[in-house]
Amino acid sequence: MRCAQCRTALSARLDGEPSGLPEVRLDKHVARCHGCREWLARAEQLRGLVRAGTADGPSPEWSARLLAGLGGDRSGDRAPNGPRAVEG
Repeated sequence: MRCAQCRTALSARLDGEPSGLPEVRLDKHVARCHGCREWLARAEQLRGLVRAGTADGPSPEWSARLLAGLGGDRSGDRAPNGPRAVEG
C-alpha cells in the first residue's frame, strides 16, 4: 500500500467516513510505517484542536497557536494564491 493511499483512507476514517480499504490492512500499514504513524498523530492532534475552537470560528491568536504547535507557518509550502500544498 502506498502512503498517499493510506493517508487518504485514514483521513476518511477520522471524518467518520468509509475508508475504502480493509481496516486490518490500514492498521498494519500504520503499524509498519513511521511516516504514516506520524501523519496520523498530527491529524488526530489537529482534529482535537479544531474541535476545541469556538462556535464562531477560531480567533487569529488561536490560529497562530495552532500553526506554531504544528511546526510553525511553513509559507513555502503554500501554493500561489491558494491553500497549503498537501504532502502525499
